[in-house]
Amino acid sequence: MTYNKNVKKYIKQFKYLFASYGKSEKEYIRKLIDNIDDGSHDMTYDEIVERLGTPKEVIISYYEQEDMDRLIEKAKVRRLLKNFLSVALVVLLVFLCYKAYIYQKTFEEIRDSKGGYFEETIEIK
Repeated sequence: MTYNKNVKKYIKQFKYLFASYGKSEKEYIRKLIDNIDDGSHDMTYDEIVERLGTPKEVIISYYEQEDMDRLIEKAKVRRLLKNFLSVALVVLLVFLCYKAYIYQKTFEEIRDSKGGYFEETIEIK
């Protein structure tokens, strides 16, 4: 379905305000879009806000309806995932710095070696 820029703007602001964006939030947005889409695609932004409320008001209403334990569990999972990814990023960064250090030392050893030589063999057939 195609929507005018005002509907897209409203939905974009609405999605931005969600703390997490999962299956139930997608379903809620789908219902909201169905509520907006009554055949009048040329609604202004103010008409949408007058009809449904501001995105902030709608989000507050959604969270008041949601189960608090489920929201807390989502926040815990999100925080755990964020912490895990942060630690993984730090470990990866340390590992890559270590590998760069080893490669640099190896390069310096090869460059500074004076006793080494290359032997080239040319075969003629």
